[in-house]
Amino acid sequence: MNNIKELKDIHKNKMCFIYGAGCSLNLIDENKLTGYIGIAVNSGILKAKKCKNLYYVSDDLGSYYWSYFQLLFELENCKVLLYKEKFEKVYDKLERIKNRCYEFSHKSFFSPPDIYNFDGLILTKDEPIIGARNGVNSALHISYIMGCNPIILIGVDNQLSQDGKNYRYFWQYEKENQPYRIKGTRFNFLTQNLGFDSKSFIDYWRHFSNVNEDILGKKVEIINCSDTPEEFNFFPKMSIEEVLKKYGEVK
Repeated sequence: MNNIKELKDIHKNKMCFIYGAGCSLNLIDENKLTGYIGIAVNSGILKAKKCKNLYYVSDDLGSYYWSYFQLLFELENCKVLLYKEKFEKVYDKLERIKNRCYEFSHKSFFSPPDIYNFDGLILTKDEPIIGARNGVNSALHISYIMGCNPIILIGVDNQLSQDGKNYRYFWQYEKENQPYRIKGTRFNFLTQNLGFDSKSFIDYWRHFSNVNEDILGKKVEIINCSDTPEEFNFFPKMSIEEVLKKYGEVK
């Protein structure tokens, strides 16, 4: 396994897209983003797999038991970044990709006895990585370490779909590749919302933006291109088209 410190400032001042797995990712034309740095979180890899400069980030050992994780064995250009304390249990099964695997440690926002550990949300250029509500938080910190700027959030919706379908993930739409669980509880509408709490996600981002006030918009710009609730107003909101026009398309 490689150490994440090897990636420090590897993409200094280069735009990157962080792929969550929210429903709005269903509306993204991935072909427009293939020339950019793509940092996929869990099943976001299904939408980011065409990126020439590709990273995969996961905090959740459960992702190993989904079909999309197996895609990483085929994507030879993809660097795989994993939370050590969870994934070291399956290191022996990652022999084929260990030369492009990077491990990282966490500092936790929700950590007893303090629970709200605000120091755990501060962006730094070193480990440990922010560990909080989901893998997007880790991916954002990692992109900051890599020197990416601006950082564009796509599919980071923090809510269920607003089209009446009540979906949680982009791949629940028929046109998308449908992943499946190889081991464990079968995914369905009864299980899709386990661990999901829109209010707590928004609470997290509020604290994150407060403690990083001296960094955001000054050392790094984070732009929201996701379908977020109205109260999620911590970063400038733009469309993909506006982002590409403002920051320039890859030549």
